[in-house]
Amino acid sequence: MKIRVISAIIALPVFIIPIIIGGPIFYGLIIIATGIGLYEFDKAFKINNRVIYMLQLLASIVLFGLIWIEKYEFFLSVGALLFILLFIYYVIKYPKIELNSIFYAVIGFYYLPVMLSYVILVRQNGEIGNIFVWLIVIISFGSDTFAYLVGKNFGKHKLAKVLSPKKTVEGAIGGVLGGAILSLLYAVYVNAFSMNLELSHYIGIGIMGAIGSVFSQFGDISASAMKRATGVKDFGKIMPGHGGILDRIDSILFVAPFVYFGLMIIL
Repeated sequence: MKIRVISAIIALPVFIIPIIIGGPIFYGLIIIATGIGLYEFDKAFKINNRVIYMLQLLASIVLFGLIWIEKYEFFLSVGALLFILLFIYYVIKYPKIELNSIFYAVIGFYYLPVMLSYVILVRQNGEIGNIFVWLIVIISFGSDTFAYLVGKNFGKHKLAKVLSPKKTVEGAIGGVLGGAILSLLYAVYVNAFSMNLELSHYIGIGIMGAIGSVFSQFGDISASAMKRATGVKDFGKIMPGHGGILDRIDSILFVAPFVYFGLMIIL
């Protein structure tokens, strides 16, 4: 536990400061996280091929670059181009590369950089983005903390016995309530210092916190399912006591797209 706490204290500024500053530093953080995360994903799924990894990473950088210059109309084209290039490489190298590696590489691209790109999309949405990008963090880590505390003290009924034995139904409910409460508290803070929110905004943000917690928990369990399928305990070891990048942001990957579309509806 001591190692986990120390590791978290060291990692928090590295994560938080770029989000506050934004711009190239924020994009740099996303690219670095993506590079490490793709490496962890490929290693777990036994895609031991540098060319495939470089194609994934290059496609990710192009994707983030298109968001930077606001060319959203080409957003989907990046995934299609990566799919084509991977299959061209597969045909050239056949039969030295397994077909599963190509499919897993495409899934890895959509699982990590595409889902993570929604953090950027929220962050760069003007003043609203600067303020409400923190909802992604609050819902993801806040609901996880509430779920842990409630589950540890009151948990009796297993939520996902095979995939994640320690998770309980009581903990999951605590996470949903925690997500809603923390989101509402943040809305109160925002209203006091930055924006004039109406009652409908409070209701929407509270609901978004609750539903976002469900997405967060499914993100966590989905990562557990992948680790079970691939036979790895953790995706990586970059954060002592926490695992790898994917082990830390698995819930964010599911919450970020939800928050992006939720804010579009609420605000």
